[in-house]
Amino acid sequence: MSSKQCPSCGSTNIYQESATIYRCGDCFDRLPTGSTVELPPPKIYGTSKQNSQSGSLGNWKNLMTGIVVAWLVLGSSVFTFFKNMNSGSSFIQEENVNIQMDPNLESIEIIPEGDFQFTTALPDIIGNVYVVGKFTNKSGQNLLMPKFFVDLQDKDGLSLASGLSYSEKNIVSDGDSVSFQVLIENAPNYDHYDISVTATTIPENNNKQELTLKQIDFKRNQYKEIVLFGKIQNRSNKIANSTRITCLLLDKKNQSIDYESVSIEKEDFLPKESQNFQIIFSRAKQIPNSYYCETNSSMKNNE
Repeated sequence: MSSKQCPSCGSTNIYQESATIYRCGDCFDRLPTGSTVELPPPKIYGTSKQNSQSGSLGNWKNLMTGIVVAWLVLGSSVFTFFKNMNSGSSFIQEENVNIQMDPNLESIEIIPEGDFQFTTALPDIIGNVYVVGKFTNKSGQNLLMPKFFVDLQDKDGLSLASGLSYSEKNIVSDGDSVSFQVLIENAPNYDHYDISVTATTIPENNNKQELTLKQIDFKRNQYKEIVLFGKIQNRSNKIANSTRITCLLLDKKNQSIDYESVSIEKEDFLPKESQNFQIIFSRAKQIPNSYYCETNSSMKNNE
């Protein structure tokens, strides 16, 4: 026969206290003979130490299983990612192509022959020097945006400071002239300077400008500054865009005493149209003996 159990705690530690009364040795409940049962003890959650250990062990097993699965998934993702990267890199490398320049352009960089005129070093009030002047292209070729390099030197010819700048004009045809301005910041004391020019050649100039300056004159404004004013006319059959006018003011020795440029207000300068303009010169102290002015613009067809 099965051992008797306490109906309160399920313990089988039962002892007989009297002829009709039994008592549980664990919870000390008094149990009549008819109250003892031979069923499994009831489950009391949260009070059994053995059940707590079994639950914790199960939780740890589940946690460790989850961690292992997560690492397996992460490792598989990382492996797939790097594999795709390597495949993508190989694909990109296979698609690389060499782009060759159009041989018909026949563009090369040269040191063009030409003459420098009106070259002067103009200092400002904060220690910079602007070397300005005019260059006439006598290379026999059309030049694309000549680049001017100025080197300040001591009396022994040693370089002290330098600067470079591009011309105002985009295209300088053979026999045409262009002005330039090169800034040397914080210029040291120097004895003389050297100017050189390089440019890229172009086969022909199909964008010929026909911009004419007329009615040029000078006056002083209320601030005693020299003002050059006049008219510019587009004599071509094309629309001129971003039109600029650049002028050098010259003294009686043909040296530059000031240099400025201005853009006309109207963006699209129509064929046969005229525009008024003026340029203010802040360095010049007197009306110049002569001047050199040039125009530059991007031409497009009149649609």
